[in-house]
Amino acid sequence: MNDLEELAAFRAQVREPDTDRLANGRDRLVREALGQNGPATGGRRSSEARDRRRLRFPKWQIGLAAGVAVAGAAAVAAVALNGEDSAPAPIAARPVSATQILERAAKTVASRPDQRPAPNQWVYTRTYQVMQKNAPSSLRHKEEWVRFDGRESAAYDARPGKKPRLIVSQTKPDGDSEERSPSQWYDYLRALPHDPSALLAKIDQRAKTYNAENGGRLYTGQDGRDQWVFGRLADFLGLGPSTPPSGRAAIFRALARIPGVQVKEGTKDALGRPGTTVSRTGPDGTREEFVLAPGTYDYRGRRIVATKARHLPNPPGVRVRGGDAPDIPAGSALGDQAVEVAAIVDRAGQRP
Repeated sequence: MNDLEELAAFRAQVREPDTDRLANGRDRLVREALGQNGPATGGRRSSEARDRRRLRFPKWQIGLAAGVAVAGAAAVAAVALNGEDSAPAPIAARPVSATQILERAAKTVASRPDQRPAPNQWVYTRTYQVMQKNAPSSLRHKEEWVRFDGRESAAYDARPGKKPRLIVSQTKPDGDSEERSPSQWYDYLRALPHDPSALLAKIDQRAKTYNAENGGRLYTGQDGRDQWVFGRLADFLGLGPSTPPSGRAAIFRALARIPGVQVKEGTKDALGRPGTTVSRTGPDGTREEFVLAPGTYDYRGRRIVATKARHLPNPPGVRVRGGDAPDIPAGSALGDQAVEVAAIVDRAGQRP
């Protein structure tokens, strides 16, 4: 381990900055997720730009890579309306060198064959989302099938009191926006630079473009842009079989070069499975984390953590006896999601 790596490992053991030094980005996150922000300024916006403001990833992969705003708002709503923590705080674990671990992950996944699924095969995902303690289990687990060419999607209609029924829907992917099909994402990610510096430069430029289209609302400053790039690369990992192994290797190496990225071993995901957590705290005090399986470095889920205690106002139109919503303690997980299974199958309804 060289001096820089030792310094990074030491820095990971230092506690979070004092909350008074962190920006109150939690409020901005909630406003964005609840749709309270007005339209972006700066001229006419295309429909593609509006899509980018709503989602940083396509609707079908919400089960794989929950975005900060979407997952955070759902968790905050659970706290605000029910007075319950939405998820346990992340487990403190041994910090290790981000450079060493992410390079090891890159070498591991790069050795796997690049086998592009057939257009008529399906991407199957089963995810677990931490919700209110009294939420039905059917709301915590989600199964979904998406044809690799994006022409169809399927899910079970499992309403209480009725026999589960597989519903297959026609879909129309849009290769020019974030609403890409699995095959379009696969080709897009395979075509990205494999050199980590070039990959970071490419995503950094995309960050600048998106931020300009959204009137500067996505982030502010270099630290904010680094956080956006970190989240974007984590989203790519969360695409499951739609991310080619060569693309995963480049992503791991690029993540290691982003300032402030930390890695801890001996952590757990939302299902309690052991893992290695990669994280970064943004200038607004929100920490984004994703969990990798030990040894294989497969993506196991995403977590969003508030590093600052917040007292949130009630959502618009919602009244809670006693006034505003209760405080969210520092260290609370605002969103916690685990990928139970992500695989390629031959037909809708089939499970690996």
